[in-house]
Amino acid sequence: MKIALVGATGNIGRQIARHALANGHQLTVIVRSAQDLPTELAGAHPVIASLDDQDALVAAIAGHDVLASAYGPRPGDDIGRVGEVAAQLADAARKANVPRLVVVGGAGSLEVAPGVQLVDTPTFPEAYKPYALAHREAFNRLQAVDDLDWTFFSPAAEIGPGEERGQYRVQPKAFLADASGHSRISYADYGAAFVAELEARKYPKQIITAAY
Repeated sequence: MKIALVGATGNIGRQIARHALANGHQLTVIVRSAQDLPTELAGAHPVIASLDDQDALVAAIAGHDVLASAYGPRPGDDIGRVGEVAAQLADAARKANVPRLVVVGGAGSLEVAPGVQLVDTPTFPEAYKPYALAHREAFNRLQAVDDLDWTFFSPAAEIGPGEERGQYRVQPKAFLADASGHSRISYADYGAAFVAELEARKYPKQIITAAY
């Protein structure tokens, strides 16, 4: 499979890239600079393009089977760009005739009860709410897209460094936690789950999550 990946140099993006390459896929990484690429990207084909340059982005992803995005705002970036970038990526995929778009989402958009998203619960941390709302805007924008097979893949509530267990659960729509109420996954296992969905195409036009 030919995969174009945005956000490949971040913690999540590097793990998606590593698993994609390990599984034998052809990987193009859309980067701002080809200098000092992480070791996980060895074997990937880097293409320098800005997300704000629609023509360059369309040219970079043309001919691929899927556009994957691990985009996240860098320090100093406008958090509100998350929704805008989701729309830009959908538009670029459409223009490049790339039929699928799979993006890293946020756990705040998952439901804890029918019609109730995690971000809207009283105990949701205020410090994380701007990020969660930005990801929800991205999810809302994708839900308006009917001419692409998109998937909004939200990690567990807690994602960070850790061992790769090789075991995790994936489900659509609903927030996922273990028996003790913890919702967590490592970068490595999330990357594996993300690539598995790229391969399986099991959840088109849905929000899904992965957690232990």
